[in-house]
This record gives sequence, structure tokens and C-alpha cells, in this order.
Amino acid sequence: MYWEFKDPLFLLLLVPWVVALFWFLWRRLYRREAAVAVSSEAVVPRRRSFRADTYRYLWILRFASALLLIIALARPGRGVDYTSLKNLGIDIMIAMDVSLSMLAEDFQPKNRITVAKQVIADFIKRRPTDRIGLVVFAGEAYLQCPLTLEHGMIADILEDVSFETVHVDGTAIGDALAMAVARLAESKAKNRIVLLVTDGMNNRGSIDPETAAKVAADLGVKVYTVGIGKKGVPVPYPTGFMGMTRPVVMDMDEDSLREIARITGGRFYPATSSGVLWENIRDIDRLEKSEVEVKRYHEFYDRFQWPLYAAIAVFLLEILLRSAVYRKVS
Repeated sequence: MYWEFKDPLFLLLLVPWVVALFWFLWRRLYRREAAVAVSSEAVVPRRRSFRADTYRYLWILRFASALLLIIALARPGRGVDYTSLKNLGIDIMIAMDVSLSMLAEDFQPKNRITVAKQVIADFIKRRPTDRIGLVVFAGEAYLQCPLTLEHGMIADILEDVSFETVHVDGTAIGDALAMAVARLAESKAKNRIVLLVTDGMNNRGSIDPETAAKVAADLGVKVYTVGIGKKGVPVPYPTGFMGMTRPVVMDMDEDSLREIARITGGRFYPATSSGVLWENIRDIDRLEKSEVEVKRYHEFYDRFQWPLYAAIAVFLLEILLRSAVYRKVS
């Protein structure tokens, strides 16, 4: 909220007001003549009084009332600007694999899940006007966050995601995809997509990935699949004995991920390094652009009454003083 003038051109009247003020002062200072010529001040004794001392300043009230009237004509007031954003864009559900195979450290010096979380967090930052939700899965799928514009909350949840978030190991890609699609079923967004990030093949759950993909296609939901990691990389799998691990080779089912993307009209992205994963996620960001309709409103709250009332009050005060207090005897 800020002060402004609705009709600022009236402020140009300040120019003649200033000219009149200087002309009046010049006349008082340099063109004052005595009404009666006397040889000495002693002939006319002076009697000082409050009225006599203040009468010479009475003209200030007239100039003040004129100044206030000019300000009132310019219509001062409070201006307020409002911005309304209408999201015509995208609702996005992210389905992220947190199975133990994501412990693989082929994205040195970090493991797959650490890199995936960082890249997904960057993706979320790039979509400030989109509603985004999060599903994590391993042997089971869990909704971590429904569709929301509170991206700070999603970032906090994502930061806390770990292998312990889902207690059943495995890779239930179909269940995770079905859960993500179900959250988008009632969405009114112009575009709806699922970002599926996994490093394995479907080996758990009650819904196979192709069936979930067909449901997504029927609902108009596109699925972008990202296969994270290299094939044949040993994973430090826990043995359950004194915290020891053993290397286990777990392969990704690229064919299934490609088929999911094809059925829904999305794309499949293989990410064999952290740099490739970053570029893949940014490519999805470039493909799925949101449209935002921005409307700006300006409201004006008139406050011309204040200087107008003050101008009237000052003008009436001058009339009152001249007629009652500073009356002249003719």
C-alpha cells in the first residue's frame, strides 16, 4: 500500500500558488509604505498586544487553505496492487524407488538414492506454479505427500526419505504407478504427469506396471520413466548377520519402463550417471511447461476528504478571526 494522486495534473496549480506567495512576500517586504507620515516614533506611542503581533501573519491561513484545496483537487489516496495467479498448468506425482538396490554407489561418491533426491528436489524448485505430490515405494507403495503447492513441505519430506521409509523390500512399480495415477484421477489440471524414478524391475505388488500404465493412458496421464543406474552393478545388500553386507547384482527392466512410457505418451530416460540424470530431469522440465495466467489489480482508496475538510476549516478560521478577533474600525 502506498500514497498516490488520482488526478496529479492539478498539482500544476502549485506553480501559480508559489508565484503568488513570492509576490505577496515581496510586496510586504519591499513595497510597504506608512499610511501616516510622522517625524518620530515617539509621537505615536506603541501599545503591544497579542492581536497586534499576530495580525500580520493572518495571510498564512489563506495560502494554507489554497494549498490544501489544490492537494484535495489532486485526489490523494492509498493505492494497492494485487497480483492473481491462475495456474493453467500441470499436476505432477513423483513416484520414487527407495528399495535397497538404490544403495548402489555407481554414482560416486554418492549412492543412487542420494543423487535421486537431489535431482528431484531441483526439479520441484523449477515448478513453482505446479501442484506436486510424492509416492515412495519398495516392496510396497506409500503416499508421502498429496498434490500441493507447498513445495517447501515436499522438500522437507523428500529430505527425510530413506531406505527405512518402506519396511518391505522389493520393487512394486505397478502399485506405485497405480497409486500415483489414482491421486491424479480427480485433478482438473490441463496436463497431468507421473515422474517414475526406479532402478529395478517389478517383483512385488498386486498390479503389474503395464496394467497401471493403461489406466493412466485412459485417464490422460502421461508417465515419464527414469531408469537410474548401470546394469550389473553390485549392491551392498545386508545379510542380517552382525551388520555385514554381500554384493548382489540387480538388473533394471528397461523394456518395461519403455513400454510404460510408450503406452501413456511419455518418454523413457536411462540415467547411467549423475550428470545424465540431471539432464534427463531438466529435459522433462523443458517438455512439460506450465502456463500461468497473471492478472494484476489496482485498487485506489480516496483520501481527498482530509485535505478538503482541512482547507474548509482553515478558510473558515480565517474568516472567523478577521470578523471577530481582528476586526478593523473604519
